[in-house]
Amino acid sequence: MRMEMLLHGLHKEKKSGKCILRVSFHRQGPTVGDVDGDGRTDVVVPTVSGNIYVLSGRDGSFVRPFPYRTHGRLMSPVLLVDLSRREEKMKGLTLVTTSFDGYMYLIDGSTACADVVDIGETSYSMVLADNVDGGDDLDLIVSTMNGNVFCFSTPSPHHPLKEWRSSNQGRNNVASRYNREGIYVSHASRSFRDEEGKHFWVEMEIVDKYRVPSGHQGPYNVTTTLLVPGNYQGERRIVVNQIYSQPGKQRLKLPTVPVRTTGTVLVEMVDKNGLYFSDEFSLTFHLHYYKLLKWLLVLPMLAMFGILVILRPQEGAPLPSFSRNTD
Repeated sequence: MRMEMLLHGLHKEKKSGKCILRVSFHRQGPTVGDVDGDGRTDVVVPTVSGNIYVLSGRDGSFVRPFPYRTHGRLMSPVLLVDLSRREEKMKGLTLVTTSFDGYMYLIDGSTACADVVDIGETSYSMVLADNVDGGDDLDLIVSTMNGNVFCFSTPSPHHPLKEWRSSNQGRNNVASRYNREGIYVSHASRSFRDEEGKHFWVEMEIVDKYRVPSGHQGPYNVTTTLLVPGNYQGERRIVVNQIYSQPGKQRLKLPTVPVRTTGTVLVEMVDKNGLYFSDEFSLTFHLHYYKLLKWLLVLPMLAMFGILVILRPQEGAPLPSFSRNTD
Protein backbone atom coordinates (compact mmCIF):
# COMPACT_ATOMS: atom_id res chain seq x y z
CA MET A 1 0.00 0.00 0.00
CA ARG A 2 1.22 3.50 -0.77
CA MET A 3 0.31 6.41 1.45
CA GLU A 4 0.49 10.06 0.49
CA MET A 5 1.20 12.53 3.28
CA LEU A 6 0.21 16.08 2.39
CA LEU A 7 2.58 18.63 3.93
CA HIS A 8 1.61 22.31 3.74
CA GLY A 9 4.02 25.19 3.33
CA LEU A 10 7.23 23.17 2.97
CA HIS A 11 8.38 24.50 -0.40
CA LYS A 12 7.37 28.10 -0.89
CA GLU A 13 8.52 27.99 -4.49
CA LYS A 14 5.55 25.79 -5.35
CA LYS A 15 2.56 27.82 -6.41
CA SER A 16 0.14 25.67 -4.43
CA GLY A 17 2.28 25.90 -1.31
CA LYS A 18 1.99 22.15 -0.90
CA CYS A 19 4.46 19.31 -1.07
CA ILE A 20 3.46 15.68 -1.37
CA LEU A 21 5.70 13.14 0.36
CA ARG A 22 5.08 9.69 -0.99
CA VAL A 23 6.11 7.01 1.48
CA SER A 24 5.82 3.26 0.99
CA PHE A 25 4.09 1.45 3.87
CA HIS A 26 3.41 -2.20 4.50
CA ARG A 27 1.51 -2.61 7.77
CA GLN A 28 3.33 -0.19 10.03
CA GLY A 29 1.67 3.04 11.11
CA PRO A 30 2.87 6.34 12.54
CA THR A 31 3.41 7.05 16.24
CA VAL A 32 3.13 10.40 17.98
CA GLY A 33 5.19 12.06 20.71
CA ASP A 34 7.66 14.81 21.57
CA VAL A 35 10.68 13.14 20.00
CA ASP A 36 13.35 15.83 20.43
CA GLY A 37 12.13 17.25 23.75
CA ASP A 38 11.24 20.73 22.44
CA GLY A 39 7.72 20.59 23.83
CA ARG A 40 6.01 20.15 20.45
CA THR A 41 4.30 17.09 19.04
CA ASP A 42 6.11 15.08 16.38
CA VAL A 43 4.99 12.27 14.08
CA VAL A 44 7.30 9.28 13.55
CA VAL A 45 6.90 7.42 10.25
CA PRO A 46 8.80 4.19 9.43
CA THR A 47 9.04 2.92 5.86
CA VAL A 48 9.72 -0.36 4.10
CA SER A 49 12.83 1.19 2.61
CA GLY A 50 14.38 1.30 6.07
CA ASN A 51 14.04 5.03 6.78
CA ILE A 52 12.56 6.57 9.93
CA TYR A 53 11.12 10.02 9.29
CA VAL A 54 10.20 12.47 12.06
CA LEU A 55 7.76 15.18 11.01
CA SER A 56 6.76 18.25 12.97
CA GLY A 57 3.16 18.13 14.12
CA ARG A 58 2.90 21.90 13.70
CA ASP A 59 3.63 22.26 9.98
CA GLY A 60 4.73 18.83 8.71
CA SER A 61 8.35 19.86 8.19
CA PHE A 62 11.20 17.40 8.65
CA VAL A 63 12.73 17.31 12.11
CA ARG A 64 16.51 17.17 11.83
CA PRO A 65 18.78 15.24 12.01
CA PHE A 66 16.20 12.69 10.83
CA PRO A 67 15.52 10.66 8.73
CA TYR A 68 17.50 7.80 10.20
CA ARG A 69 18.30 4.92 7.88
CA THR A 70 18.56 1.29 8.92
CA HIS A 71 19.97 -1.50 6.77
CA GLY A 72 16.75 -3.41 6.33
CA ARG A 73 13.00 -3.06 5.97
CA LEU A 74 10.90 -1.68 8.80
CA MET A 75 7.71 -3.70 9.13
CA SER A 76 6.27 -2.41 12.43
CA PRO A 77 5.45 0.88 14.17
CA VAL A 78 8.21 2.60 16.13
CA LEU A 79 8.02 2.53 19.92
CA LEU A 80 8.46 5.94 21.60
CA VAL A 81 9.59 5.64 25.20
CA ASP A 82 11.46 7.67 27.80
CA LEU A 83 14.57 5.69 28.76
CA SER A 84 16.11 8.36 30.97
CA ARG A 85 17.95 7.05 34.02
CA ARG A 86 16.97 7.89 37.58
CA GLU A 87 17.53 11.52 38.51
CA GLU A 88 18.46 12.24 34.87
CA LYS A 89 16.77 15.14 33.14
CA MET A 90 14.59 14.04 30.26
CA LYS A 91 15.91 15.36 26.92
CA GLY A 92 13.70 13.53 24.48
CA LEU A 93 12.20 10.17 23.67
CA THR A 94 13.99 7.06 22.45
CA LEU A 95 12.83 5.46 19.20
CA VAL A 96 12.92 1.66 19.45
CA THR A 97 12.30 -0.62 16.49
CA THR A 98 13.47 -3.80 14.81
CA SER A 99 14.73 -3.97 11.25
CA PHE A 100 15.04 -6.80 8.76
CA ASP A 101 18.83 -6.57 9.09
CA GLY A 102 18.54 -8.54 12.36
CA TYR A 103 19.13 -5.62 14.72
CA MET A 104 17.02 -3.79 17.26
CA TYR A 105 17.65 -0.03 17.12
CA LEU A 106 17.47 2.36 20.07
CA ILE A 107 17.69 5.85 18.57
CA ASP A 108 18.03 8.97 20.69
CA GLY A 109 15.35 11.44 19.64
CA SER A 110 17.39 14.58 20.22
CA THR A 111 20.62 13.51 18.49
CA ALA A 112 19.58 10.57 16.22
CA CYS A 113 22.50 8.58 17.64
CA ALA A 114 21.68 4.89 17.88
CA ASP A 115 22.58 1.86 19.94
CA VAL A 116 21.91 -1.50 18.33
CA VAL A 117 21.26 -4.96 19.73
CA ASP A 118 22.02 -7.93 17.51
CA ILE A 119 19.08 -10.33 17.87
CA GLY A 120 19.84 -12.09 14.59
CA GLU A 121 16.14 -12.45 13.71
CA THR A 122 13.41 -10.47 11.97
CA SER A 123 10.11 -9.27 13.35
CA TYR A 124 6.80 -7.95 12.06
CA SER A 125 5.55 -6.85 15.49
CA MET A 126 6.11 -3.65 17.39
CA VAL A 127 8.59 -3.58 20.27
CA LEU A 128 6.56 -3.33 23.48
CA ALA A 129 7.41 -1.84 26.88
CA ASP A 130 6.24 -3.10 30.27
CA ASN A 131 7.41 -4.22 33.70
CA VAL A 132 7.74 -7.95 33.06
CA ASP A 133 9.78 -9.27 35.98
CA GLY A 134 8.04 -7.31 38.73
CA GLY A 135 11.07 -5.11 39.46
CA ASP A 136 11.25 -1.34 39.41
CA ASP A 137 12.72 -0.94 35.92
CA LEU A 138 11.19 -0.86 32.45
CA ASP A 139 11.58 -3.86 30.11
CA LEU A 140 11.45 -4.08 26.32
CA ILE A 141 9.74 -7.10 24.72
CA VAL A 142 10.58 -8.29 21.21
CA SER A 143 8.88 -11.21 19.43
CA THR A 144 10.37 -12.61 16.24
CA MET A 145 9.34 -14.61 13.21
CA ASN A 146 11.33 -17.59 14.56
CA GLY A 147 8.92 -17.87 17.48
CA ASN A 148 11.26 -16.41 20.08
CA VAL A 149 10.36 -13.74 22.64
CA PHE A 150 13.20 -11.57 23.97
CA CYS A 151 13.00 -9.41 27.08
CA PHE A 152 15.60 -6.66 27.54
CA SER A 153 16.00 -4.82 30.83
CA THR A 154 16.66 -1.07 30.78
CA PRO A 155 18.12 1.30 33.41
CA SER A 156 15.01 3.49 33.18
CA PRO A 157 12.61 3.37 36.15
CA HIS A 158 9.18 1.92 35.49
CA HIS A 159 6.08 4.10 35.36
CA PRO A 160 2.58 2.97 34.31
CA LEU A 161 2.39 5.68 31.64
CA LYS A 162 5.63 4.43 30.06
CA GLU A 163 4.04 1.07 29.33
CA TRP A 164 3.12 0.29 25.72
CA ARG A 165 1.34 -3.09 25.76
CA SER A 166 -0.12 -3.04 22.24
CA SER A 167 0.35 -1.02 19.08
CA ASN A 168 -2.83 1.01 19.62
CA GLN A 169 -2.65 0.91 23.44
CA GLY A 170 -6.08 -0.64 23.83
CA ARG A 171 -8.20 1.19 21.29
CA ASN A 172 -7.16 4.28 19.34
CA ASN A 173 -4.07 5.80 20.94
CA VAL A 174 -0.75 5.81 19.07
CA ALA A 175 0.85 8.57 21.16
CA SER A 176 3.35 8.40 23.99
CA ARG A 177 1.48 8.95 27.28
CA TYR A 178 4.31 9.72 29.71
CA ASN A 179 4.46 13.46 30.56
CA ARG A 180 1.63 13.96 28.08
CA GLU A 181 -1.84 12.56 28.84
CA GLY A 182 -3.20 9.46 30.49
CA ILE A 183 -4.52 7.86 33.65
CA TYR A 184 -2.81 5.44 36.00
CA VAL A 185 -3.36 3.74 39.35
CA SER A 186 -1.00 4.71 42.17
CA HIS A 187 1.68 2.32 43.37
CA ALA A 188 -0.03 1.85 46.74
CA SER A 189 -3.29 0.74 45.10
CA ARG A 190 -1.80 -1.44 42.37
CA SER A 191 0.45 -3.46 44.69
CA PHE A 192 -0.77 -7.06 44.87
CA ARG A 193 -2.79 -7.64 48.05
CA ASP A 194 -5.74 -9.47 49.58
CA GLU A 195 -8.88 -7.51 50.49
CA GLU A 196 -11.08 -8.79 53.33
CA GLY A 197 -13.47 -5.92 54.18
CA LYS A 198 -16.67 -4.75 52.53
CA HIS A 199 -15.01 -1.99 50.48
CA PHE A 200 -11.58 -0.99 49.27
CA TRP A 201 -10.13 2.23 47.89
CA VAL A 202 -8.52 2.82 44.49
CA GLU A 203 -6.21 5.83 44.08
CA MET A 204 -5.65 7.09 40.54
CA GLU A 205 -4.19 10.13 38.85
CA ILE A 206 -5.30 11.86 35.66
CA VAL A 207 -2.35 13.39 33.81
CA ASP A 208 -2.86 16.13 31.23
CA LYS A 209 0.15 18.29 30.39
CA TYR A 210 -1.12 19.84 27.19
CA ARG A 211 -0.16 23.49 26.99
CA VAL A 212 -1.73 26.63 25.59
CA PRO A 213 -3.40 26.95 23.11
CA SER A 214 -4.63 23.35 23.36
CA GLY A 215 -5.23 23.45 27.10
CA HIS A 216 -6.67 20.59 29.10
CA GLN A 217 -8.50 17.86 27.21
CA GLY A 218 -11.26 17.52 29.79
CA PRO A 219 -13.87 16.63 30.77
CA TYR A 220 -12.54 13.15 31.47
CA ASN A 221 -15.04 10.29 31.47
CA VAL A 222 -13.55 7.66 33.82
CA THR A 223 -15.02 4.17 34.08
CA THR A 224 -13.75 1.85 36.82
CA THR A 225 -14.72 -1.81 36.44
CA LEU A 226 -14.16 -4.66 38.88
CA LEU A 227 -13.96 -7.89 36.87
CA VAL A 228 -14.69 -11.08 38.83
CA PRO A 229 -14.12 -14.62 37.42
CA GLY A 230 -16.78 -17.25 36.88
CA ASN A 231 -16.75 -18.84 40.33
CA TYR A 232 -18.65 -15.81 41.67
CA GLN A 233 -22.40 -16.21 41.39
CA GLY A 234 -23.22 -12.50 41.60
CA GLU A 235 -22.59 -9.62 39.23
CA ARG A 236 -19.29 -10.23 37.45
CA ARG A 237 -18.83 -6.63 36.30
CA ILE A 238 -19.14 -3.96 38.98
CA VAL A 239 -18.97 -0.63 37.14
CA VAL A 240 -18.56 2.87 38.56
CA ASN A 241 -18.67 5.91 36.23
CA GLN A 242 -17.28 9.32 37.12
CA ILE A 243 -16.72 12.53 35.13
CA TYR A 244 -13.85 14.80 36.20
CA SER A 245 -13.34 18.31 34.89
CA GLN A 246 -9.71 18.70 35.94
CA PRO A 247 -6.64 16.43 36.01
CA GLY A 248 -5.16 15.35 39.32
CA LYS A 249 -5.36 12.63 41.95
CA GLN A 250 -8.68 10.96 42.66
CA ARG A 251 -9.95 8.30 45.10
CA LEU A 252 -12.75 5.84 44.42
CA LYS A 253 -14.39 3.28 46.68
CA LEU A 254 -15.28 -0.13 45.25
CA PRO A 255 -17.16 -2.98 46.96
CA THR A 256 -15.47 -6.30 47.59
CA VAL A 257 -17.10 -9.62 46.72
CA PRO A 258 -18.18 -11.94 49.58
CA VAL A 259 -16.48 -15.06 48.19
CA ARG A 260 -12.93 -16.35 48.09
CA THR A 261 -11.75 -15.39 44.59
CA THR A 262 -9.51 -13.14 42.49
CA GLY A 263 -10.36 -9.98 40.61
CA THR A 264 -9.08 -7.34 38.19
CA VAL A 265 -9.69 -3.62 38.43
CA LEU A 266 -9.79 -1.89 35.02
CA VAL A 267 -9.63 1.92 34.94
CA GLU A 268 -10.57 3.50 31.60
CA MET A 269 -10.64 7.14 30.57
CA VAL A 270 -11.94 8.91 27.47
CA ASP A 271 -11.16 12.62 26.97
CA LYS A 272 -13.15 15.21 25.02
CA ASN A 273 -11.49 14.13 21.77
CA GLY A 274 -12.47 10.48 22.21
CA LEU A 275 -8.93 9.28 22.94
CA TYR A 276 -8.89 6.17 25.10
CA PHE A 277 -6.53 5.50 28.03
CA SER A 278 -6.51 2.62 30.49
CA ASP A 279 -4.69 0.98 33.37
CA GLU A 280 -5.38 -2.18 35.35
CA PHE A 281 -4.20 -4.26 38.29
CA SER A 282 -5.13 -7.55 39.96
CA LEU A 283 -5.94 -8.45 43.57
CA THR A 284 -7.58 -11.21 45.62
CA PHE A 285 -10.54 -11.36 47.98
CA HIS A 286 -10.69 -13.36 51.24
CA LEU A 287 -7.97 -15.79 50.16
CA HIS A 288 -6.25 -15.59 53.55
CA TYR A 289 -9.27 -16.11 55.78
CA TYR A 290 -7.51 -19.08 57.39
CA LYS A 291 -5.20 -16.64 59.12
CA LEU A 292 -8.18 -15.44 61.16
CA LEU A 293 -9.12 -19.01 62.02
CA LYS A 294 -5.57 -19.63 63.18
CA TRP A 295 -5.75 -16.76 65.65
CA LEU A 296 -9.20 -17.85 66.83
CA LEU A 297 -7.65 -21.16 67.86
CA VAL A 298 -4.37 -19.84 69.22
CA LEU A 299 -5.58 -16.82 71.20
CA PRO A 300 -7.78 -18.78 73.68
CA MET A 301 -4.89 -21.15 74.38
CA LEU A 302 -2.53 -18.24 74.97
CA ALA A 303 -5.06 -16.60 77.28
CA MET A 304 -5.46 -19.78 79.35
CA PHE A 305 -1.70 -20.20 79.61
CA GLY A 306 -1.37 -16.60 80.80
CA ILE A 307 -4.01 -17.11 83.48
CA LEU A 308 -2.21 -20.23 84.75
CA VAL A 309 1.07 -18.33 84.95
CA ILE A 310 -0.51 -15.43 86.84
CA LEU A 311 -2.38 -17.63 89.33
CA ARG A 312 0.46 -20.08 89.99
CA PRO A 313 1.22 -20.87 93.69
CA GLN A 314 3.60 -18.51 95.48
CA GLU A 315 7.16 -19.60 96.29
CA GLY A 316 7.31 -21.69 99.54
CA ALA A 317 3.54 -22.07 99.91
CA PRO A 318 2.37 -25.62 100.82
CA LEU A 319 0.62 -27.56 98.18
CA PRO A 320 -3.06 -28.22 98.79
CA SER A 321 -3.80 -31.60 100.39
CA PHE A 322 -6.95 -33.64 100.18
CA SER A 323 -5.96 -36.14 102.88
CA ARG A 324 -8.38 -36.77 105.78
CA ASN A 325 -5.51 -37.07 108.21
CA THR A 326 -5.53 -33.84 110.23
CA ASP A 327 -2.46 -34.67 112.36
